[in-house]
Amino acid sequence: MNLSDNAKCRVRRNSAENGAPRGKALILAAFLLGYAANSIFGVWNVTFPLQQEKGDKKTTTTTNIDKIVNGLQPSGDMFALTHYDKDEQELMEEIRKEQESGERDKYYLPKSYKARLDNKHFDDTSLTDGYQKEVYIAAMLLARRLVPSNDNGRNNTGHGKHQQRNRRGLVLDIGTGSGYKLIKFFSPEFETIGFETEPAISFLRKKYPNEEWVDSGKPEESLPESWNSNSRKPDVCICSDVIEHIRDPNDLVQFLLSLQCKAYVISTPKREALAPFLGGPPKNTHHVREWTLHEFKMFLESLGFRVVKSYEGIQHISTQFAIAVPDNNKKKE
Repeated sequence: MNLSDNAKCRVRRNSAENGAPRGKALILAAFLLGYAANSIFGVWNVTFPLQQEKGDKKTTTTTNIDKIVNGLQPSGDMFALTHYDKDEQELMEEIRKEQESGERDKYYLPKSYKARLDNKHFDDTSLTDGYQKEVYIAAMLLARRLVPSNDNGRNNTGHGKHQQRNRRGLVLDIGTGSGYKLIKFFSPEFETIGFETEPAISFLRKKYPNEEWVDSGKPEESLPESWNSNSRKPDVCICSDVIEHIRDPNDLVQFLLSLQCKAYVISTPKREALAPFLGGPPKNTHHVREWTLHEFKMFLESLGFRVVKSYEGIQHISTQFAIAVPDNNKKKE
């Protein structure tokens, strides 16, 4: 190696050595920036992602809901709209034909799919908002648009049943778990009712004694036949990552429809993100079934919902959720 080659080698080595710290610094800066953005948009500032709606409007029609959903803006890039383009429409048509020909079951899953009917009960009372945060933020944005506030929240202070008269709207959470996300994103701005089974229902009543909780019955199987609505009409119903735990999800969907909410936000893990090449049973031993995004949309619509928009999670790519309304045009079988 001559002197010229040796000099060039030193230059390349020095450049690499000097560039390594800069590269690490850039990676660290990007991480800190991302963390800060998530803190600002994902956690600390979620109370004010949209301006409060004004006016004294009392009812919302299906057409208005379509406009409202179309106007929703993700908070801090928490979730993304799934567009049903031509290719996806063709895929859904193929799924529909397979279901009609008997290649898929009544849940719109392939006949070869293996469900887990001996799933274990999942106690999530220790969890906070590590999962499904996107779902609750979307539901919060939807509820704020559906139920305009006349006082911009000035009277919505403090917790307790004596504050219910100052809360706007009614939000139901079916399978609320620890109740953390429901309380964090909706109380005390909205009146809330959480539905749960044991041991979570006892936990909720002890931790949040001034909030309203309904015992939903036997885990994985039953649902309350009735609940004391006191003639209240629910605005938004959340059912976040519950349906995959229920042995007969048709029962859950019919129960949701019986609540007669203006709009629903329903989520479940996305099978193509968790196990794209597996035909079941789910890896998660607490799950009975898992759907792809298209299967889930078509399953909901087969039972009486109209899915206005479908969304995918960004923080958690395995999250999918639908904003749906009752399909009044669908004939009951």
